[in-house]
Amino acid sequence: MTPVLPEPGKEANSAMGVHQYRNGKVSLWKIDTWLKGRDGVRKRWRKSNIPTRELALALERKAQAEAFEERWFDRPKEITITVQQVWELYRPVAERKRSWQTESGRAAHFLRLLGKRPALGLTVKTVEEYRTRRSAEKTRRGGPPAPATLDREVELLKRIMGYAVRCGELPHNPIAGAKLLREPNVRRVVLNQQKFDELVEHADPLLRPVLVLAFETGMRSEENLGLRREQVDFDERVIQLAPQDTKTGKPRTIFLTDRAFEAIDSQPVSLSGYVFTNPKTGTRWKDIRKMFNQARTAAGMPELWFHDLRRSFATEARRRGIPESVVMQMTGHRTTAIFRRYNIIERQDLEQAVATFQRNRSKSTDRASEEAANA
Repeated sequence: MTPVLPEPGKEANSAMGVHQYRNGKVSLWKIDTWLKGRDGVRKRWRKSNIPTRELALALERKAQAEAFEERWFDRPKEITITVQQVWELYRPVAERKRSWQTESGRAAHFLRLLGKRPALGLTVKTVEEYRTRRSAEKTRRGGPPAPATLDREVELLKRIMGYAVRCGELPHNPIAGAKLLREPNVRRVVLNQQKFDELVEHADPLLRPVLVLAFETGMRSEENLGLRREQVDFDERVIQLAPQDTKTGKPRTIFLTDRAFEAIDSQPVSLSGYVFTNPKTGTRWKDIRKMFNQARTAAGMPELWFHDLRRSFATEARRRGIPESVVMQMTGHRTTAIFRRYNIIERQDLEQAVATFQRNRSKSTDRASEEAANA
């Protein structure tokens, strides 16, 4: 075979052409050559992982023929971007979100199992295999990931693939057709006032005001722990949350009950500006899981989550006659569909509704009878 000359102005590479190399115990062949078209355009071409010398020579001859016929240079570029590289492309977008840490945690799972794979090599079957492998793992609570957890991970994977398509890094989303499980995952844990008081009684004194504010206002954990004194109007007894302070990106005004106001007003003023501070660090609490776990265990509520206090507020507010639309404004829920996951209706609510209906009907009947007698 006539040797291929190196690109003008560059030194010849002694490894040009077809030659053998070892990858561990496996012997493979690779190509490193220059291709030249009829118009004189030259381009270096490399290809490895070829099992035999004969196949490597055949591929080299084919590429040279395609280059001469001006077909090789028009071929679409081979796309080798991996799932890990797609995530790195999307990462700056994720870091601008309040949910950055959450998305980063979800991504860590599919990067661990799929990160080295070519993005275009993913299929719907790959997603199903990923779910199967994740379902065999255990979370820090000791059980397998919930269906909703797997849905959020797959949803994020689909989203970063779609972003790569919009950036021109992928021609299409290879897993766009992957369906979510969408199995019901609604928690129904709700504390009434008596149960909540038991929790507070068993909690560390440093944790008690945090619990009270969550139960009395329905504030999210991050809104609670990240509360700054400048957000509190102590004269009007309200909390003003700016768009950047809320998960939904919408401002919210929170009016405080006497108990909630006392939980805030009783806190010493800190140089950090935060209402609730860790005495060991002098700044806001980053993680209260240890204290909360101790409190719920001591109170005999091992299944309780901190977020259940938000659900308890929404349910208790509705039971006390506050309209659903008003409760949604108080909690910051954007849609009724999400709010109804927090507004738990139990047997006692149905019994009370029937009793109220019957009581009101009796009053109407008595009033009608009285009007008829006076006519």
